[in-house]
Amino acid sequence: MSNWNTFLKSVPAGVMIGLGVTAFISSENKVFGSILFCLGLFGICAFGFNLFTGKIGYVIPTKNNPNCLMIWLGNLVGCLITTVPLRFASPKYTEAAKVIAENKLSQNFLQTFILGIFCGMIMYIVVENYSTNSSPLGKYLGIFLGIPAFIFAGFEHSIADICYFSYAASSLEQVAQMFVYILIVSVANGVGSVIFRAFTVMYKEKVKK
Repeated sequence: MSNWNTFLKSVPAGVMIGLGVTAFISSENKVFGSILFCLGLFGICAFGFNLFTGKIGYVIPTKNNPNCLMIWLGNLVGCLITTVPLRFASPKYTEAAKVIAENKLSQNFLQTFILGIFCGMIMYIVVENYSTNSSPLGKYLGIFLGIPAFIFAGFEHSIADICYFSYAASSLEQVAQMFVYILIVSVANGVGSVIFRAFTVMYKEKVKK
């Protein structure tokens, strides 16, 4: 797949995560909100869109390595397509996102990185389960268990964070701080996903022997 096609398949994934985040911050009930958040990954898996946190675990070693930079950029554009107009449409999204963003930015580098690693692990589990589970119920059950799990645990999802920060940003200085934060989380998501995939591949090889 060309870089351009990869990018085009990634933009809708960013839109879907934007919708999921918007539904989550609109809900006063965290449990209900986390279920609504699942809309994002549900749509991504159902339509085969490219999500950075769902692809980064497969970056090595595979025959068809995903171009995760193009996927990340496409997700970024998709998030902004959703959140920028909605931010102007309703101030309630900004108010809700500011609380979440402030809590995130109060963490230090190591805290953020660790939380990003474990989110990467969960995302790999969810996506791998969707790809390999022969049961339609099992495929989607993984989504509706995994997403609330990382939300309640407070783990960091880089693409979702783009949406929170897009709603919450109030100055160029803050945007710069948020961008660095997102890069840290993106790397951490990749580390967690790759590590967990390595463990599962080694386990499967051991079982075969």
